Amino acid sequence: MTTYGKTLVLALAITGWADGGIAQEAGTVVPEGEMTMFCQKAAAARFEVQPDAITTDPPVRREGKLVVMGTVDDEGTDRDAGFDCRFEENGAYIGIIGAPGD
Repeated sequence: MTTYGKTLVLALAITGWADGGIAQEAGTVVPEGEMTMFCQKAAAARFEVQPDAITTDPPVRREGKLVVMGTVDDEGTDRDAGFDCRFEENGAYIGIIGAPGD
C-alpha cells in the first residue's frame, strides 16, 4: 500500500487522480518515489495510449529540476518517441516536454 502525505492526498482528490483520473495540474506535488508512475499515467493520458505503452526511467536531477525521461511506443513506426516529465525540486509537477510528432 502506498502512503501519501495529507497535502498530496488533498491535491489528488481535488484533481481527480485519487478516483482513477490523472492529476496533470501543474503544481501537483508528487513524492520522488512516485514520479515514474505519475509520469507514466500522465503521459498515457496525454498521448492517448495505454500505460503499458509508456516506459519511464527513475528521476534525475538536471538544472535544479527533477526530470523523468520516458518513451511512448509509436505503433506507426519502429521507433519510440521520447519525452520528459518535469518536476520542481520540491516535487511540484511542471508538465511534459516533447511529444510524438513534435
